[in-house]
Amino acid sequence: MKNYFDNNDFENAIKYADLILDYDENNVEVLKYEYNALSNLKRYEDALICVDKILDLNPSGLALVNKGTTLCFLEEYEKGFEILDDVIENYSEYEVAFLNKGHFLYDMARFDELLELSNWVLELYPDCSNAYDIKSLVYMKKGDFKSALEFNEYALYYDSENSVAKERKEHILKKLAEE
Repeated sequence: MKNYFDNNDFENAIKYADLILDYDENNVEVLKYEYNALSNLKRYEDALICVDKILDLNPSGLALVNKGTTLCFLEEYEKGFEILDDVIENYSEYEVAFLNKGHFLYDMARFDELLELSNWVLELYPDCSNAYDIKSLVYMKKGDFKSALEFNEYALYYDSENSVAKERKEHILKKLAEE
């Protein structure tokens, strides 16, 4: 199963996961592989069933991130956002919850909410480089390149290796030079 998964043969990974789960239906590690394979195949309704079982057996911040994200892929945004907000507030090690929610807000062009989300994350975690970088992105989108540069510099201050922020800075500086 793992070899199939590692080779992106998700259909066979699911097939073998199901065989194992027929004998050991509560095998959380196998359920995790199955969840990820289903998600990679964009079979989100099945993935949601799988992650719910994982949460029943072994609740964790990562499983909550996966559930919130899966709900968003199913376009149940508010339910997904509620779960992701809970993770953001209570599991500082799962910054991916913020990034995933931010991704969906960005794709839906809900930029003011994305800015509010970044501000909230910075209240909770003042040194979150990615939150500053997201603010930089929002200000770029709004055409305010001076503010975009300011928040980009904060992002790089808190994580000088933030490659996305480094690339964004080059773009911002080009835009400022054009003004």
